[in-house]
Amino acid sequence: MSGFAVELRRDGREASVESANRMKGALRIFGPDRQMAKVDGPFALSWTQSAGFTPQDRFERQPVSAQERWHLLFLGRLNHRGELAEKLGVPAAELSGLADCELAMKAWCKWHEGCREHLYGRYSLVVCDTVNRQLVAMRSPERSQHIYYYLDTERLILASSTKAIFAFPEIPREVDELKIADLLVLNHEDAQRSYFRNISIIGQANTFKVGVEGEPRIAFHDCFASLQPIRYAREDDYVERARELLDQALDTAFRAPGLPAISLSAGLDSTTIAVAMIERMRREGIAEPGALKAYTAIPSSSWDRRVREGRMGDESGPVRALAAMYPELDVEFVSGENFAFDQEIDMMQSYADMPIRAVGNSAWGAAVRQQCRMDQRAVLVNGSAGNGTISFAAANILFAQWLREGHWGKLVSEVRKHAAKRPDTSALRTLIQAVVANLPDSLYDQYLKLRGYRLTTGYKSFSSIHPDFARDIGIEERLSSFDWDDSYRLRPDRRAMMRIMMQAGAHNEGGGMLEAGKVMSGIENVSALEDRKLMEFCYAIPDDQFYRDGVDRRLIRRMMQDKLPREVLTAGRGEQGADWHSRGARDLDRIAAELDRCADIPSLAGRIDIARMKRVIESWPDETPVSLDDYPDYAIARYGIGRALSVARFINQVEGRN
Repeated sequence: MSGFAVELRRDGREASVESANRMKGALRIFGPDRQMAKVDGPFALSWTQSAGFTPQDRFERQPVSAQERWHLLFLGRLNHRGELAEKLGVPAAELSGLADCELAMKAWCKWHEGCREHLYGRYSLVVCDTVNRQLVAMRSPERSQHIYYYLDTERLILASSTKAIFAFPEIPREVDELKIADLLVLNHEDAQRSYFRNISIIGQANTFKVGVEGEPRIAFHDCFASLQPIRYAREDDYVERARELLDQALDTAFRAPGLPAISLSAGLDSTTIAVAMIERMRREGIAEPGALKAYTAIPSSSWDRRVREGRMGDESGPVRALAAMYPELDVEFVSGENFAFDQEIDMMQSYADMPIRAVGNSAWGAAVRQQCRMDQRAVLVNGSAGNGTISFAAANILFAQWLREGHWGKLVSEVRKHAAKRPDTSALRTLIQAVVANLPDSLYDQYLKLRGYRLTTGYKSFSSIHPDFARDIGIEERLSSFDWDDSYRLRPDRRAMMRIMMQAGAHNEGGGMLEAGKVMSGIENVSALEDRKLMEFCYAIPDDQFYRDGVDRRLIRRMMQDKLPREVLTAGRGEQGADWHSRGARDLDRIAAELDRCADIPSLAGRIDIARMKRVIESWPDETPVSLDDYPDYAIARYGIGRALSVARFINQVEGRN
C-alpha cells in the first residue's frame, strides 16, 4: 500500500515544501516504510509506501522523474509485466529489478496518454508535466484506488486519500448529503461524487487532465468499445485460451514474498482458481502437501441453518471434497465465532473515506484476514468478478436476447434442452420468462401482480433512508436521472449485462475498500478473474461459449472438466453471511442503544429512519427469516440496519463525534 498527493498551483505561485510535507504527513498511515516529497515549479508532490507485497517493493522510489519534465506517482499492481517489458524494449533479465512505477513511467514516455492501452492491472497514477504545467491522472478499468481532488481558482489538490486534502485546514471537512442518500438507496452511478462536499473523484477507467488554466477534462475509457469479435476454428481453442489467460492473470498473485493464499468457497470461481494455482505450483516444483493455504468462511455455531431457497449457507462440504482431491490444499475453516456483526467497520471506513455497504460480510471478512495475517501470507487471492467473466450465467439472458432479435427457432430448440436438464421447470415456463424479461417496467410489474408476487417497492424495501430526507433531496428524481433500476432486473443482452457487471455501480467503489483492507491488515487481495485481458476475451467470444445445449456457465465447466469433484459441480449458490440473524441477535441491546444516541443527533435523525430501525429491533424474529413472506422487514433486518449504522458512524467520524 502506498499513498500519493499533488498540489498544483493555478494562481501563478510556485509550490511550497510546506505543502508537500503537510500532505506527506497526512499520508503516513498508508506508508510507514518510506516517505518522499518533491517540489518543482507549480507542483508539490508527496508519496508514502508500505512495502512487503512484491519483491519489487524495495526498488520503489517515487515520484519517478524523466526527461527533466515529467514526475509520476503510482499506486497499485501491474499485470502482464513481461509483455509490457517486451513492448518497451526492457531486457527480461532486468525486469525483476524494476518496480511497477518505473515500468509505468517508461510506458508514459513512449505512449503518453495512450499508455493506458498497454497497462494492465489495478492501478491509479498521476503524471505532472512541468513544461506544459499540466497534470494527467488515470485509473484502470479494474478496481483501483480512488483518486480524489479539490479544485478552486488558486490550486488543485489531488490525492489517493482525502486525508491529504484535509491536511489543509482551510478546506472544510463536510459530508455530502446527496452521496449519503445515494448509498442508502444503493445508487452507485455517480462515479464522480465523493462522500465529502466539494471533493470529487476520478472514476474507474477515467483519464483526468488539467492545467494551471481552464477547466479539467475527463474522459471515460471504454475498454470494450473497440473490441473485435473473437472467432476460433476449434471449440477447444476457447478453453485453452481462457486457461492461458487465467494463468497469466495469476502471475501477479505469485509475484509476492512467499506463496499466496486463497479465499475459497464452494463456487466454481474460487475452486477454479485454486486448481489453477495448484497446477502452476506443480509445474514449478513447489507443490508440496498443504502448500496452498486456503480460508473458507463458515457460519458461527449459533446459526439455525435457515437459508434462502436454493442457497447453501455452509460451504464446507464441497470444499472438503476439493481438498480430498488435491493434497496441496490446506483449508482452514473460519467462522469468526466471537466476532461482532460490525467487526472492524469503524477502522475500515476511516481508511476508505466512505461508509461500508455490505456490513453483513464484516465478521467473516475480518476472520479470514486475521487468520491469513497469522499465517504470514501477504497476498490473498479471491474469486470475485468471475460471474462477469469465465463463469457468466447466460441462459435466461440469452433466451430473452434471442426472442428480441427474432432467433425464434434457436430459442425454442435451446429452451427445450434447458428444460430437459431441469426437472423443476418447463419449456413453456422458460419461454414465458423470456417474454417477461423484455416487457417494459410497467407491464413487468403488472405481470408480477397477476402471478401473486409481493412487489418489493424498490429501495423502500431495504433502505434505511428517512422518507422526509428522500423527498427533500429528490431521490426518486435522482434515480430516474441515472436510469437506475432498483428492482435489479437482468438486461436481456449478454454483452450489456457484462458491461454493467464490470463497469457500473458499486464496482467503481470496490478499489477503495480493497486498499483500505490492505493497509488495515497487511494483506493484499488479488482478484485474478478481474484481469482486463480476461474480461475483454470473455466479452468478445461468441454467446454459445457461455450457454449451449442446456449447459449454462459453459466456458468454466469445460475449463474444469474432470478437475473438480462432483460436490463442487453440483453445489448450490453460496450464501455469504448466512448467520447474520444470530450475530445481530447477540447485539440487539447495543444496536438499540446506538440508535437511541443517533436519534438525539439532528444530522443523523434527519437522514436515517431510526423509528423504523427500532421497530425492527423490537420485533426481531426468533429464527432466521429468508424472505419478505417470512418477515415483512426481512431486507431491513438483514441489510438496512447495518447500513444505517455504518452511515451514522461515518457521519460521526466526519463531524468529530467518534
